[in-house]
Amino acid sequence: MFLGWCWRTWASGVVIGLLEPIVPPLRRRWRDWLEARTGERNIPEIWRLRLELATVVALLIGIVVWAAYAVHWQAQLAGFMGTKAYTAGEFLLVVPVGLGLGVALILVGRGVLWFADKLADVPLQGFEALQDYEIARGHDHRWLAWDIPDGARFAAVRLTLTWLIVLLTALLVVEKVVPGTVVRGAESVFSVRDREIREDLERPTIPERSGGPGSPLAWEELGAFGTRFVSLGAGKEKLTELTGRPAEEPIRVYAGLHHGVDDQERADAVVQELERTNAKERAAIMVAPTTGTGWVNPTAAQAFELMFGGDTAIAAAQYSYLPSAVQFIAGTDRVRDAGKQLVGAIVDWWNTLPKGDRPKLYVYGESLGVIAGEGAFSGVRDIAASVDGVLWLGPPNASELWSSLVARRDPGSREVSPEYSGGLMVRFAQNTEEILSWKDETTQPRPGGWTHPRVLFVQHPSDPVVWWNPRLIYEEPDWLKEHRGFDRSPAMSWMPAVTFWQVTMDLPVAANVPNGHGHNYGSTVLDGLAAIDGGKQFTPKRIAELHEQLDEAMKDQGPEKEVGVNNKG
Repeated sequence: MFLGWCWRTWASGVVIGLLEPIVPPLRRRWRDWLEARTGERNIPEIWRLRLELATVVALLIGIVVWAAYAVHWQAQLAGFMGTKAYTAGEFLLVVPVGLGLGVALILVGRGVLWFADKLADVPLQGFEALQDYEIARGHDHRWLAWDIPDGARFAAVRLTLTWLIVLLTALLVVEKVVPGTVVRGAESVFSVRDREIREDLERPTIPERSGGPGSPLAWEELGAFGTRFVSLGAGKEKLTELTGRPAEEPIRVYAGLHHGVDDQERADAVVQELERTNAKERAAIMVAPTTGTGWVNPTAAQAFELMFGGDTAIAAAQYSYLPSAVQFIAGTDRVRDAGKQLVGAIVDWWNTLPKGDRPKLYVYGESLGVIAGEGAFSGVRDIAASVDGVLWLGPPNASELWSSLVARRDPGSREVSPEYSGGLMVRFAQNTEEILSWKDETTQPRPGGWTHPRVLFVQHPSDPVVWWNPRLIYEEPDWLKEHRGFDRSPAMSWMPAVTFWQVTMDLPVAANVPNGHGHNYGSTVLDGLAAIDGGKQFTPKRIAELHEQLDEAMKDQGPEKEVGVNNKG
């Protein structure tokens, strides 16, 4: 068996070798002590029963203590986020769920052991056959030196070969079979979902929207999230009503997967839509590389349009059917390439416009949209030479630009709230309050302050998307060593492997938390956009008014989440 001759021969052999000078004397002393008191060298049956009973009682007490501690921790975290905490009874549901998961893991493990057991005799049989063949031919087979059945010399060869076969098989399954199967299955499922257009949505009747009058891009081919993007959002009349000021009809352009054979064609289609809608005459343009499914945060789009009274254009393009989590498994190169093509095409078009008479150009991204957006830039200098500002919310830990900036942060600054080059161009914020603390620099730029163009990352301390990293298995990160962020529980500490699984389990529900926590950045996007723009009109009073207007506008259109969105409304 795998455990019999592989694990026990190798791992246990090492352990026994290390403990051999210690264990036998301790065992002898234990048996001498036991014999002196009971007359036997083994544990009496009555003692065995007592030990079993004590173990059960200790386990029950441990569960109660653990539940009490866990409930306290959850209540503390719920207090930070302003949400309802679990009761002790609700939390104890973890026990049967854990038992079920344990059974599943045991079954998987036994399957692996069975497979390895079948492989175990293959090398042995092969070498025995070779030995028999040499003997039958009358050859001296001593060179083989395979005194196999009980010989120790073959154990190492057999061990190595079987480990090699098992590891290669595991790598093939993990690297090729599983991701490929997951991705192909997900593409089939979500391609069907992408064709499901919400019943309450109607094709745009204004030329300022893709899929509307004059647009060469078919409404039906915009996809589930593309149709939402161009159909929802306050129009000219609604914006005027909300702001109390004359507004323009906002431009929203979008290319679905069916609007080009590759990312470049879809990017070109978006640029043509910007030309068709005369976006060059607007005050500001926002490029919004999407998440996996083609989702554009409706709150971000609406906030941008409210800020400029509809004198805006927002451009986006779909590159996948897959939700961000699945697309992440499939690989982020695809995401970066799509973002590079979209942002690059729009920047090239924008650079053809008169420099003193062209819209401001911003890049916005959230979650996987951050990775898509950063794919367009080689670094901070490239951003400064290309656009007027960048806002990125909830950057995944796999974001190369974010990771490099955090790793090179100024000495003394924390990972949860780093400072880079004195905050001259790039800044990081934990929440709205931290952004608003820069109000003097935001509205009144001065020497030594926050220069233009501006790059802003917003990262909640409680967002698992930002902090998940495989290194959590074996390495304590700085964000857990340092003084905690504003919404991280003080009870959270690093434990090998355990912390990794804690953060991993939080990922699927990261957005299912109140606004301003976890992976739910909500209306913080408005504060971030105002900060990177830096216009004097965005005073604290004006921003507060915009928040009220945004809340009112979003009553009719969201908020939506990429994962778990109800396609029927």
